[in-house]
Amino acid sequence: MPDRIFFPLAGLLILVMVYLGIQPGIGQLPTGPVAGDGVNYDRLVIDGTYLNKVIAGGEARTKLLRTQDRGYVLQVDAAKDALDVEPELGPHFRLAPDIETQMSGRTIRVTVRARPAGQQPAAQIQVNYSAGRVGQSGWRVFDLKKGSAEYSFEYAVPVMSGEQGVDYIGVRPVVTEGRRGVLVDAVIVERLS
Repeated sequence: MPDRIFFPLAGLLILVMVYLGIQPGIGQLPTGPVAGDGVNYDRLVIDGTYLNKVIAGGEARTKLLRTQDRGYVLQVDAAKDALDVEPELGPHFRLAPDIETQMSGRTIRVTVRARPAGQQPAAQIQVNYSAGRVGQSGWRVFDLKKGSAEYSFEYAVPVMSGEQGVDYIGVRPVVTEGRRGVLVDAVIVERLS
């Protein structure tokens, strides 16, 4: 085969192979632990498609919804008595080791921008920062307003010990009867000291 035919065909074959290699990831939503990726750890924001990184856990349901303004919101709902007290056994965001290291021994502020879900709205939301075996903030309960609002608390994160990969931020509706839901626009973690 002449070189002028062989090399263009080989180049085309390489391009097809590269496309086939990256094709499964095209258009996929982000999953896995929330990582800071070496950016400014003073203010981390989980919003947009990154809300898909939530792990439903237990009997809760989570769903990433597209809004009319082309943004995203996370719907979290659960039935009464379906959620365990431990944050990682319900809807939560697992934090990657880089964030754990940056937050260890620091005072942080956790803010959740949320609102009641449409059909079966919750009246309250619970938020918890868990540092695994070394401690947790406990469930902080906030009364939801009709529209989207921010709900914050501060927490002195204990110094990390042992294995990494055990920090979580739990976010869920308070369910007093039936099934209740909440819409989460964003979760923000700020390092204060």
